[in-house]
Amino acid sequence: MVGSDHEVECIRDVNRLAEEALANAWKRDFSGLFFASILVLWFGFLLISIIFGHIELWPIIWGLVLFNTCNKVFNLFVTSSCSSLFQGLAHESRHDFSNIAISLMHSTIISLAVVTLIAREAWMLGLEKMSLHDVLYNKPWPGAHITVGISCGYFAYDQWDMLRKHLYNPRSPSRFIHHVILLICFTLAIYYNNCINYVTLTLVCEVHNVILQLRKVRKLLSTKQTRHSWGNSMMWFLNWMTYFTTRLAFHFCITMKLFHDASKFPQGFEWSMKFMGMLSLNVFNLNMGKNLWKIYRKERFCVRLQE
Repeated sequence: MVGSDHEVECIRDVNRLAEEALANAWKRDFSGLFFASILVLWFGFLLISIIFGHIELWPIIWGLVLFNTCNKVFNLFVTSSCSSLFQGLAHESRHDFSNIAISLMHSTIISLAVVTLIAREAWMLGLEKMSLHDVLYNKPWPGAHITVGISCGYFAYDQWDMLRKHLYNPRSPSRFIHHVILLICFTLAIYYNNCINYVTLTLVCEVHNVILQLRKVRKLLSTKQTRHSWGNSMMWFLNWMTYFTTRLAFHFCITMKLFHDASKFPQGFEWSMKFMGMLSLNVFNLNMGKNLWKIYRKERFCVRLQE
């Protein structure tokens, strides 16, 4: 009965959060209107550029259509065919779960693609040659263009999905800011056909995102008892390990590489935009680490109380 009570309490918590998100859906707030406007302007630029011959931007459209279609398929078939798994969850909670599921799908696909690209180039060219500025700036690795484009399409889809479901805090829309930075940097990199390898390297952090999304899925579907099991401890170990390596350290190294090669960039706004984008990602990473630490401490405190 205790496990059942915990499960009921977990389901009620999830349903309450979903009902609050639904009640706030399309609520008129400055953050939502501002970032929706940016998304519309970005999409307009994308369509006009493709119409005027920039066919290299098509992978962004592919990614946008792919992940939006997967979201629809997930809602229509997966949740209905696996109704026992979602039994007790509100309809709105299933939509929240679909957002997490598509995020997990994106992180898995992109992380595998990026790791494969880097491993192949390291094997063929060697780490020293593949890290030269001329290679990173002018010579996109085979497959890097499509990988960046599809990932860019995902960020546009995710921004739209969060807007229409109101899956954000209007007072602190950090995820929106993160997505806008990536949309601008990724789109311009493909548009001008430069720095694509730099952008590809930033996507190594998707390895950490896989662990983050798996943790969210596990937390949503598990009871409070299983959240404090050895599996949860292993999840936190992988979480911290991938956070410090594939996100914090990797992005810092890319930022230092950009700083070191500043004189090798053409004159203009290009280096400034790339460097400021990486600085913003580093700030985002530090803020994410702070939030993860708060969650970790809270869970550890709950474990001590139960013991």
